[in-house]
Amino acid sequence: MYSPKIREDLIPKIYQAAKKAEVPMTVWVNEAIEEALSNCEEDESQGTKENDSKRRRQSHDAGTF
Repeated sequence: MYSPKIREDLIPKIYQAAKKAEVPMTVWVNEAIEEALSNCEEDESQGTKENDSKRRRQSHDAGTF
């Protein structure tokens, strides 16, 4: 199974967010990915693929999800 590597600069941010949420980092990451995927599915069902691409570019540039 494919296991992508998380960018090193994101690890401290994820650690702090998970610590603040009082959950393990893996739980926090899984929830963040599930939320992002849900948002993508909603966007696709509404026919806003252009907005999704734009948001992904903006999120990537900002280092968020």
